[in-house]
Amino acid sequence: MDGLDCWGFLKLAYADLGVCLFDIEDLEYGKVWGLKGKDYFKDNCAHDWVKVADPQVLDGILFLNSRGVANHAGIVLGNRRFIHCCRQGVVVSRLDDASWVKKVEGFYRLKA
Repeated sequence: MDGLDCWGFLKLAYADLGVCLFDIEDLEYGKVWGLKGKDYFKDNCAHDWVKVADPQVLDGILFLNSRGVANHAGIVLGNRRFIHCCRQGVVVSRLDDASWVKKVEGFYRLKA
């Protein structure tokens, strides 16, 4: 895979804060893993993250694909916005946008 994907963006952003997140590539990550039912994000988030109901700035957010697999991630910015990396590049989107609301799996905070 060429370029930066959503998890690579999270890894870079949190590395700037001094946090080293797990690497999906170490988990036999492939280009179509989300279509194969592999849920690497949720299966490995417990190592570094705890699920929260009320997101705060810099919390992570996971999104589900049509198969119910968490295959996209972003970072909460506040004011119902999040930043993520997608085909268009690194973009800021609204959490209350209808296309995102129905896909939210949950919000995650780094363990202290």
